[in-house]
Amino acid sequence: MRVLIAASIYPPDAGGPAVHARAHFEQFPQYGIETELVALAHYRSYPSGIRHLLYFLSLLPKVRRCSLVYAYDAVGAGLPALIAVCLFRRKLILRIGGDLAWERAGEKRNISLRDWYEEGEYQKDLMYRLSKFVLKGADKIIVTTSLLKELYENYYGISPDKIEVIINPIEIKGTRSSTREKTIIFASRLTSYKNLDLSLRALAPIFREHGDLKLIFLGDGPEKTRLQSIAINEGIENQVEFRGHVSQEEVIRETSTCLFTLAPALTEFNPNYLLQGIGLGKPFIVSWENGLPFEVPEFLRFNASSEDDLRERVTFLLTEKGYAQAENFVKKLDIKMSWEDNLRGNIRVIQELLNGSK
Repeated sequence: MRVLIAASIYPPDAGGPAVHARAHFEQFPQYGIETELVALAHYRSYPSGIRHLLYFLSLLPKVRRCSLVYAYDAVGAGLPALIAVCLFRRKLILRIGGDLAWERAGEKRNISLRDWYEEGEYQKDLMYRLSKFVLKGADKIIVTTSLLKELYENYYGISPDKIEVIINPIEIKGTRSSTREKTIIFASRLTSYKNLDLSLRALAPIFREHGDLKLIFLGDGPEKTRLQSIAINEGIENQVEFRGHVSQEEVIRETSTCLFTLAPALTEFNPNYLLQGIGLGKPFIVSWENGLPFEVPEFLRFNASSEDDLRERVTFLLTEKGYAQAENFVKKLDIKMSWEDNLRGNIRVIQELLNGSK
């Protein structure tokens, strides 16, 4: 049994899809499944279109040798993978941790996932149509949160039987880090729908009051230059660090010593770095509309359209009382999804799909 990992982003890229693609590529063999890898990110130096063609051509000989292709988004990696599996009559699994159609729309407008779909504009959107085509063509879809399962059932018309929810792992460390630097961590792509510009403006007065507080961006993306300009204009450039592409080991290292993590997009699904922080005993602040597998208390949630609301949450978390309350909440979370559980869940889906095809 051989599976081709058709990754979108891949380490040293930050973000959940990169983390999971590498984990699956490296650890599936421990469960008796051979793996091969093709990553769209490896062709990033080429213009759009050309890199997708090169990615597709590199898929073809490997698809021929594999029983199944496991792709990590719907369009960038997923569409070429769908064409390839159709040519060789192989099975296709999609793992989706977000919604590309809304993400592209969110880069043009400040709008949440629910609001965008309820408006009905998605029906005219090319990315929505492409995503729907690939989702319909896939044999199985793995999502990280019930929020996405409901979305794909209600707005994409995907059968519930075709969708499997496997949440991101939360590894609770036996000895949680007691180190507490005055740092806030964001670890993902720097794109406009992540709502990072609002975050900088909201945090600027707090940074000016707390000169030892820092915000560290672990990851790169098209918004980097604009965010740097905002930091300069707000006079906080010395308290905002842009580390660019970093290893997963560095993400964990920085998270283990941080004060808390921040997930500020108008819609957050199941952010990997936030869950890693929880495993390390670190509090977090997340937007109201999120797909986390537990109920988040109000003092850790904020209206992602409001600078004042985010500022209020951060100010509270910087108090001794607020931080103790947040730490206590994280400490009491009871979520059973280790990396081994996550891997076994994926292996089960793969085996059921291949065994059913015999």
